[in-house]
Amino acid sequence: SGEELEQMLQEWDQPLVVDAYATWCGPCLLMAPEFEQAAQELAGRVRFVKLDTDLEPQMATRLSIMGLPTLLFLDKNDDKEAVEEGKAPVAVLKERIEGALRKKSIVDLCEFHFFGGPQPTQLS
Repeated sequence: SGEELEQMLQEWDQPLVVDAYATWCGPCLLMAPEFEQAAQELAGRVRFVKLDTDLEPQMATRLSIMGLPTLLFLDKNDDKEAVEEGKAPVAVLKERIEGALRKKSIVDLCEFHFFGGPQPTQLS
């Protein structure tokens, strides 16, 4: 739920990938098993969350979701002082991708954004 996502953004312990989707969205349905497989592969290293934009319109608006599916790759803000002073958000958006991706591309993007891996040259 949006409330649970809000709590995750405040109590940060792992990088986060958010899949903003809708149950009527064909590409979202096609990507769902790929997202699940990526989540299984990176379990314990990256947290994966699905956000149903029809059930959570306020959170979708807050995250500026304009197209579906949208993947958000979020990491902890390293500027602890600014975060503590309320001058910076807890989470930093590393990348936003609109459109369905396969598991390998999701995993490759996580490795790049969160663990210093090479930048993916091709996404599918």
